[in-house]
Amino acid sequence: MTGSIGIALAAGLLSSVLFLSLAKGFAAGVLLSYLAPLPLMMVGLSRGTGAALVAGLAATAAVALAAGGISPLPYVVTAVLPSLVVVRQALLWRSNADGSVEWYPPGLVLGWLTGLSVLLIMVGALLVPDRSDSGEAMGLEAWVGDVIARTLGVLAPNLKGEERQTFLGWWVPLFPAMVAGSWLMMTVINAVVAQGLLTRLGHNRRPRPTYRELELPTVLALMLAASLGVGFVAEGDLRYLARNVAVVTLIPFVLLGLAGMHGWVARRPNARMLLVVTYGVLFLASAWAIIPMAGLGVARFLTRFRRPTDSGGGKEE
Repeated sequence: MTGSIGIALAAGLLSSVLFLSLAKGFAAGVLLSYLAPLPLMMVGLSRGTGAALVAGLAATAAVALAAGGISPLPYVVTAVLPSLVVVRQALLWRSNADGSVEWYPPGLVLGWLTGLSVLLIMVGALLVPDRSDSGEAMGLEAWVGDVIARTLGVLAPNLKGEERQTFLGWWVPLFPAMVAGSWLMMTVINAVVAQGLLTRLGHNRRPRPTYRELELPTVLALMLAASLGVGFVAEGDLRYLARNVAVVTLIPFVLLGLAGMHGWVARRPNARMLLVVTYGVLFLASAWAIIPMAGLGVARFLTRFRRPTDSGGGKEE
């Protein structure tokens, strides 16, 4: 018991150091801060939700002592909260009639994380003031534009007017989706890496899922359809929110498309080379690659693609 607490405290300390590396101005601070959930997930996926909670509380206290102010809040949102959701859901399992163990499917974990990212958008929208500093009524999109414009004025004061408008035109319409989508992708990457490392080290509780057999819950398709519908017919803040929710909800379908691509490549000769080439093309295509991958994911979902083996839920015979 003492050993588990010690490992949890060490994981929390490491997580806090990774998070604070950005605030302290280290050169690789951005990359390291993205890895802040990794120690929490590793200790949780190997030793249980209680260990992840202890690690998260210790890390939050360390961040509060080191940085002060409201710094614990962003740490809890970006590291502790997603780690607890991943660990708690991923370690759920049930026994089948034949004696096999069925683990909670990764698609359902992804569904929980997507719902949480949408909730974060909604909470953020509720916290936005409805009036500017001068007392003038201001919608959500206008407020986001004003904040980004002010930030540009500080970070890039020499940016020309036309360039500034181009930048705002790219960022303002989908800024909430960019933030929530980054949170979602950061969580997914850390969860996959944590499970993979634990499997290699032999400290994993559940078997490593077969991600290329990913299946999404129907509720995600309903959320996507509803947000797209509202985004087309609504006006004002509701339209702005709906379109951003639609973009975030599309991310699981992008991952489903990637899973389908992996499944197709795995059955071909020189699979590794094909994956390197494919990801190279996707990297060069940048954000435009999302469109065909999302389309592939939606098509795969609608056809209820099934492999002849298990569903990828991580069954252990």
